[in-house]
Amino acid sequence: MSNLIRFGVSIEEDLLARFDDLINDRGYKNRSEALRDLIRDTLVQTQLGKNDDTEVLGSLTLVYDHHTRDLTERLTNLQ
Repeated sequence: MSNLIRFGVSIEEDLLARFDDLINDRGYKNRSEALRDLIRDTLVQTQLGKNDDTEVLGSLTLVYDHHTRDLTERLTNLQ
């Protein structure tokens, strides 16, 4: 892991309270962990917005009962 650097942040009380709620909702251990994730997410979104040629990959996984009548045909038709 790279060296961690401490820095101070000034923030309005109500915004901090909302941030703390987010931290609790998402199960972060502390504010630093949540802030690092927010910064990473923002950097990724910013990079994607700058370059329309950026390729993004995804995967769709379906779990189904193969005994259900005509299900595979219906799934094929949805494609």
